[in-house]
Formats: sequence, C-alpha cells, structure tokens
Amino acid sequence: MVSWFKQLGRPPGRLLLLGIILLTGLLLRLVIAPMWVGYDTDVRTFLAWSDRAYTVGLSGLYTNAKDYFLDYPPGYMYVLYLVGMLHHKLAIPWVSSESLILLKLPAILADLVTACIVYGIAKSENASSRKWLQSLGFAALFTFDPAIWVNSAVWGQVDSFFMLFILITFLYQQKGMLPQASVFMALSILLKPQALLFGIFLLIDVIRKRNAMLFIVCVLSGVATIAVFTLPFAVGRGYGWLIDLYSGTLASYPYASLNAFNLMALLGGNFMDMTTGVGPVSYQLIGWVLMALSIVYTCFLYIRSRGQRGALFYLAFLFITAVFMCMTKMHERYLHYGLLLALMSFLSIKDRRILGLFIGFSITHFINVADVLLRSFHQDYHIPRYDSLMLMISAINVVMFGYACLLGWRLFVKPQQDQGSDNETPHLPNKKKVAFTERWNAIFKPSEDVIERSEKGRFFSKKDGLYIGALVLVYTCIALFHLGGLKDPTTFWKPAKAGEAVIADLGAPHTITRINSFAGVGEGSYSYWFSLDGQEWKDQITVKSDHTKVLTWNTVEPKHEARYVKITMDTQESAALHLHEVGIFGDGSDKILRVALVTEQEVSAADEGKPAFLFDEPRVVPYTPTYMEGTYFDEIYHARTAYEHLNKIEPYESTHPPLGKILISIGIYVFGLNPFGWRIVGTLFGVAMIPLMYVFAKRMFGRSEYAFIAAFLLTFDFMHFAQTRIATIDVYGVFFIMLMFYYMYRYTTLSFYRERLWTTLLPLGLSGLFFGIGAASKWIVIYGGAGLALLLLLSLLERFSEYRFASRLLREDRSISAIPPEESDKDIEISEHLPLQKDERSRLQLVQRLFIRNTLLTLAWCVLMFVIVPLGVYMLSYIPFMMVPGPGHNLKDVVTYQVHMYKYHKDLVATHPFASPWWEWPMMLRPIWYYQAKLMPQGMLSSIVSFGNPLVWWPGLVAVIFSFYVAFRRKDHKLRMLLIAYCSQYLPWILVPRLTFIYHYFAMVPFLILILTYYVKAYLEEGPLHKRRWVLGYLIAVFVMFVMFYPILSGMMIPSAYSFFLRWLPGWNFF
Repeated sequence: MVSWFKQLGRPPGRLLLLGIILLTGLLLRLVIAPMWVGYDTDVRTFLAWSDRAYTVGLSGLYTNAKDYFLDYPPGYMYVLYLVGMLHHKLAIPWVSSESLILLKLPAILADLVTACIVYGIAKSENASSRKWLQSLGFAALFTFDPAIWVNSAVWGQVDSFFMLFILITFLYQQKGMLPQASVFMALSILLKPQALLFGIFLLIDVIRKRNAMLFIVCVLSGVATIAVFTLPFAVGRGYGWLIDLYSGTLASYPYASLNAFNLMALLGGNFMDMTTGVGPVSYQLIGWVLMALSIVYTCFLYIRSRGQRGALFYLAFLFITAVFMCMTKMHERYLHYGLLLALMSFLSIKDRRILGLFIGFSITHFINVADVLLRSFHQDYHIPRYDSLMLMISAINVVMFGYACLLGWRLFVKPQQDQGSDNETPHLPNKKKVAFTERWNAIFKPSEDVIERSEKGRFFSKKDGLYIGALVLVYTCIALFHLGGLKDPTTFWKPAKAGEAVIADLGAPHTITRINSFAGVGEGSYSYWFSLDGQEWKDQITVKSDHTKVLTWNTVEPKHEARYVKITMDTQESAALHLHEVGIFGDGSDKILRVALVTEQEVSAADEGKPAFLFDEPRVVPYTPTYMEGTYFDEIYHARTAYEHLNKIEPYESTHPPLGKILISIGIYVFGLNPFGWRIVGTLFGVAMIPLMYVFAKRMFGRSEYAFIAAFLLTFDFMHFAQTRIATIDVYGVFFIMLMFYYMYRYTTLSFYRERLWTTLLPLGLSGLFFGIGAASKWIVIYGGAGLALLLLLSLLERFSEYRFASRLLREDRSISAIPPEESDKDIEISEHLPLQKDERSRLQLVQRLFIRNTLLTLAWCVLMFVIVPLGVYMLSYIPFMMVPGPGHNLKDVVTYQVHMYKYHKDLVATHPFASPWWEWPMMLRPIWYYQAKLMPQGMLSSIVSFGNPLVWWPGLVAVIFSFYVAFRRKDHKLRMLLIAYCSQYLPWILVPRLTFIYHYFAMVPFLILILTYYVKAYLEEGPLHKRRWVLGYLIAVFVMFVMFYPILSGMMIPSAYSFFLRWLPGWNFF
C-alpha cells in the first residue's frame, strides 16, 4: 500500500489525480447545467442564434441581425453553428435538459482546459518535485471556484471560452512569441470586443522591441486572422458591417451600471442614465476620468516592471478590474475576466496577498452574479439603485480594488529589499520554523483533548453544573410559560358526505354573538343556519375549513336572534374534515351557551364519531381564541402531519422528511392533541441546545466562563426562543447540526498517530450518525455535510503532512551529511533535532507505518457512518408512512417521495410579505411574523415574530466577516472550523431560488455565537481585569434586550404603542 501511495507522487499518479479533479468538475457542471435554465435572456438568445446559424448558414446570419438582437462578433457563431447543427441532426428539443447541457458545454469544457493550463503553469513555476500537490490544489481551486462554474454551468454565458483565448494570448506574449500572441488576440476580439482592452499590453510589448518588421508582422497576423475567420460571414457583404457591429455593441446600454456591484452602483448609478450623476458631475464623466487614470497607472506599472514574471497577468487583472469598477455600462459578469488573471499572477509572483484578492473577488463576484440570477428567476432584472446587498458588496469591491492598486505599486515600483526573484513573502525562515514546531508537537505532544483531561481530571466541575443548571432552569421556566394550552377537544365528527347536518337546540331564544368551531385534519366547508322555531332557516354563514385552518379555532360573529343553530356539511374533500367542537356564545356574555338538545339530519352510518360530539366538551372552548388554543404559521402542516403519523392517516405534509414530525408526535402521544402537546418536544430540544452549546464552547475554548458566555448568548437569542416554541421541524435540524459539528470537531482534535484508531473513529461515527438523524428531520442538514467533508479532508491532510514530515526527518536522520549546501538555511530547524533519539525515531517510524492503514480504515468508516447508516436512518424514518393502510406506501413510493420533495423546493414559486433573501438575514432587515391574535381589545396587540437579538447577531456578523481575515492570517484551526460550519450551512442558500425566510438562518446562529465568543475570549485574555466588567455589562445588555422584546416573541398581550417603540428598522413590522 505504501508503494502504491508513493506512486501518486510520480507523473502517472499526478495525471490520475488531475483527471479525477477534472472529471469531478465536469460531472458537477453537467449535473448543475440542466437544473437551472440560467439567465433566460442570454440562454434563449444563444439558442435562437444557434438555430438561425444552422438554418440560414453563416453567410446569412447577420442579415437583419437587429431582428434577432445579434450583437455578438462572429467568433462564437462558429460554436453556435455546431450547437444548432447537433440540435437538428440529433433531434434535440430546444426546451429540454439536453439542450441546456449542449449549449453550456463549450464554456464548461473551456473551464476544464483552463484548469489543465493552471496545473501546468503551477507545476512549471514550482521547480521542486515535492510541490506537485500544490499544483493540483490550484487546479482544483479554479475548477471548483463557484464564481467560475456559475458562469458556464448555471448562467449559460461564454466568458470562460473567451478567457481561454486571452490566457493563451498572454502565455505566448509572456514567452516573447508576439506574432502568435497577435493571432490569438485577434481570435479573442472576434469572440468578445472586451479583448480590445487587453490589447494595450500587447502593443506595449511590441513597441518595446523597437523592431519595425516585428510590428508589421504582428499587425498583419492579427488582421489576416480576422479577415480569414470573418470571411464566411462577409460573402456578399464586405467587411464594413463588422465595424458597424463593434461600434454598435460598444454604444449599447447607456447606463452607469447594469447590476454590476462596482463604484457606479455604490454611487447610486444602477440602471441610471449615465448622463445623470452625483451632483453636477455625470457618471459618464467620472467613468472616463477614472478610465484614463487607470490606463496611465497600469501602463506605468507595466513599463516599470521590465518584463518581471507575472507582471503581465497581474496588471491585466488590475486593469480589467479597474474597468469593471470605474467605467459605465458594466454588466455584473465582467469581473469574471479578472479572476483567472489574478490566479495566474499568483502562480508566478507567489505573493499570498494576490491569492487573497483572487478569493475575495471570487466571493463578491459570485454573490453579485447569484443575486442577479436569482432575481431573474422571478423575472426581476433590475436591482433597485439603493439595494442594501448591492451597496455593501460594491463597497467591499471598491476597498479590495484600492488595495489591489496599492499592491501593484508595492510589487513593481517599490519591491521589498528582501524579496528575491521568486517574490516569496518576507521572514519565511521564521514561518518555516513555526510550521516545523507545529508538526513536531503534533506528533510528540498529547492532543488538545488529552491535555485538558490530564490537567483537570474531569471535564465537568461543580462550577459547570451550576452554570448549566442555572441557564437551563431559567430558560425552561421562560420557555414553558404560556407555551400552549393542555386542553383542546379530542372527540370529533367526520361526516361521510355532504348534506349531513346537526341541529343544536339552545332551549330558548338568544342573540347569537359569536360561534367558535375547532377543525381537525381534513378539508371541507360547512354552514351555520339560524332559526327561532326550528322550521324556517335563514342567515346562512359559510365557513371554509381548508389546510390553513387545521387544529385551530374558527370564529364567526353572526349577531342573529335564534334558538336553533343548524350546522350543515356543504362539501367534503378527499381528505374528509374532522370537526371537533362548536361553542356558541350569546347575549353579550363570554360564557358558552348550554346546548339542551342535539338533533341529527341525514346522518350517514359511515360517519366517524357522532354529531353530538360537537357539543360534548364545552369547557375547552375559548371565548377569544389565541395561539394558546390552536396552531399558527407552519404548525398547520407539521402538527397535523404528526397527528396523522400517530393515527396511520395519509400524511398531508410531504415536502420534508418525516423524522421531525415523528418527534412532534411524541408530545401529542403523551399530552394529547393540544398546543402544549405538539410544541413541548421542540421546546425541550431548545432547552437541550443550551447544555450542548456549553459543552461545545468549553471543548473549544477550555474554560467554564467562555462556555457560559456562549450558552448565555444562545439562551437569550430571540430566534432560539421563538423558533423552538413553534411546532415546526427547524429546531430538530439545527440541534443535530450542532451535534454533528461538535463531534467532527472532537475528531479533528484527535490524531490516529497519538490515540488508538477506535478513539478517533468514535466521534467521527457519532458525527455521521447525527448527520443521518438530522437529514431525516430536514434537508438543511445535508448542506452541512459539505462542511463535515471539508473538515475531514483538512484533518487527513494534516495527518498526511505529519506523515511526510516524519518521512523527511527519518531520511535526514539516516544521512545528516547529505543536506545540500543550498538548502542548509532552509533545514536549519531540522538540524537542531538531529540526530534523533531512539524513542523519537520509533515514534516517527510508527507514523510512517500507520498513515496508509489508518487513513484507509478511516475512509471506510466514513462510507459506513456518513453514507450507509444515514441512508438507513433516513429510510427507517418512513416507517409511519409505510404503515398507512392502502396502496402507495411501499419502499418504491418512499423513493418517489424524495423526487417530489426535490421538485417542490426546486420549482416552488410563491410570494410572502415577510419573505427575506439570504443576504438580509444577518442584518435582520425583515423578521418573520408568525402570529397575530384577532379580536383583541382596542389598542392592544398580541404577536409572535422571529428574528435575532440585535446585540448577538449584529456584532456576530462583524465577528464572522473579520474571522475570514484572522483565520487566514493566523491559521487558527478553531476559527477555521467554525467558519466552515457557518459557511457550509449559509452559502447553499445563495443558490436556492425558492422563497426564503429569516428563520433559515437559525442553523448558522450557533456558529455565529461561538465565533463571537472566540473574540470575547481574546478580549478578556489580552487586556486588564476591568474588561470583565465590560463583558458582564454586555451580557446584561443582551438579557435586557431579550426582556424588552419578549412580548412580541411570546405572544404576550401589550399596548400597540409599545410595539411601535420596538420598531427600530423599517422592516420590523410587529402589527
């Protein structure tokens, strides 16, 4: 096995790994390509052009081009001709998944070819044979960069195809092969007119040669290339149309910005006429001035660089980014051109600051493109000029662009004195020594978890018990207070057909002022009729009981004089209505009227229950129903389905896995079908989150005080309170997300070199188990699976790094004198530890022996615990569904359910006044409004909303953003783990086109709180003792904030004026 593993480091093995990366990238794109049409305007236009190109031929393609909005140069028309030909020859429907894949395939293949070139350049720039893994890493970084594949595989654009030609142009240009570069520059211009912007660098290089003949050859090469490749289009037309085409393209879209998150958007110019502007200065003038300055600056830097390796790529990146940031008429996609150039410049210059720019711009560009795409799915193509997300990302882009300009100056005008020809970062020997020490300690010192246990003896102390007990006790009392009533009607009448009726005799005439009826599962409509003599019926009032009125009280206020009230079943849907109880109030009293006699009319023997059951539980009928007596928001689905699972009824809600509803049904089984019963289990899971957060934080930060802070912040977070008291399934998903990441963190603190393998596999297996349980509760847990996989990969890479380190030490120990002189300064830290002691040598040899075996066993264990066991748990959760009598409930139908769920979430098109896109969640721009009580006294209000505690979420957002820098700068493993957990749960929502709400952010809140606690810890440990008072004051403020907002989180009745006092932002509507 060892020899097989070593083969991977040799050329055939490297190519195999590269092939795996490319194949995975291809499969990813092919799966994604048909899932979304893309930007429908572009996709449909490309398909129309491809059809026309093949139908009329290339020579007639540009005839009446304006009728087809054909403003693209002829270069890509060759590709579209092939696309059209394949559609016709293979009879591929134009509206089909195959059509989308075929259209997007050229750009997808261009992505993969570019990745191969990235690998080749990275390998050539790293002379050491031991750097091959880095080269593969850069190829993978490009291949799986969402900002790259979203363009080709989702949007359906051709920018990757275009940039491949630009890349080849620059590679020839960098080698001094200027005529060849001119040919590919001409081809690039034929693909997109933006290539003209890059021509300035080729012109400078040609002029630098001071060779007139070379200048002529380059010009002729470019002109000839354009003439030859446009010849099929020019037959019978000449070439004048080509000039008109380019000038028309450059003159189109007279706007300051077209959804581009840039300086113009930051100045309020999105889809504003470019002749307008900021005060007397137009956007157009600002753009031209900044464009001129950008040209002068980049040309100056390029000339000063004197052909320095990587300068061409970096300054081309800087210039095209300047164009995107400062010019008018910029589309959202144009920053895409700079990403590849930034990565290529890093491969040559090897300055990590450039890599940081590549990653930063990749993130902001992806957010920009994803936002535009998601809006386009709803036929919204213009982002409002003062959109919060656009302004925020635009500001970030402007800051990064300014830094890129400054970095260009430092790289090419004021190089650091200690920067050699390879441009490595300063103080590298010190960094190497730190890395050496880290690996040495990783092998020879106990793991973090062992250190904690060996010093403290026990993980929990009395202080921990006191902290946890106090928080749990306080929160449990708050959470259970007015959670829900324990009394709701249990008996019911389920009429078998329409037309059945029941008459309630009140014994004497009364003025009927209010009737409350409680509907259970099923749908239908029924009517109230009123009579004084029991013969003449009038004043019909119809109540439609649909899926929105399940397990809740429906109130009507007839204000009719009557002795008899008849309830007639008007319609019965396929899921027949269960009517549980009817309460009649009159004479201005809140006391229920006694029913003296119940008479049945046309009642079927096939009915379930009895009509008399409608009046047999008068004590449970409220005069003014509230959330205490019925369902609200999505409880109408989840509580209902929980009851149906218990009673082997066909489940109504099938858009989520069943385990969450099964857990809800436990409460119904124990406490009955009432609000307390369907809410108690979720509330107890919310309680359990507090000690879980405490344990997580103590495991991560070591001290009880920091664990208390984290648990305290979760305890008094608004969403934790509101979301765990409503009988929906989110609480279960979030709870198991916390557990699976907790155990994955436990695994990452262990090493199978130091501990027994089983000791490491146990937390890893528990992580997989809870991943499976969570996925069976709600699919949001699957998002976190990507984070778990990444954490596992990083942990195994650390073991691999220690394995290589051990191998190197042993090799150097065997031949100390074999260290080459030129490497002596790099290996000085190694020489300090040589020769090895006997126990050190044995330890390192053990690492060598264990790596392959333990890695393979760990991966096999992961297949079991993260694939097979979760699938088993998931399928077992469908047992209640399969126990429903009748056909359609076997294993095959369970699989069909998954397709139904996926299509539901993929194709859901709906609107909601309290919907909130993903980027609004951390800022809490629009809370979700769950409930408003009706029939409240004048000037009073009872509402339930869900959002975050401002003193937790807002500073937490700042902490998360800052953590990207800190984690990168300090290589802090704890912070890295928290960011991975946070992002793996958050980033997938960017691509979700369906309606979303702020409560979808709940899964990120525990990790936001842990990140915030990380900085509280750093604050306390770096300063004087009086900082403890500030932290205490902060915790008190968090609690006070919770108390202030408690009424609108819990449904407490308050004066309406108080709710207006709490309205701090325009979107905070509490009614």
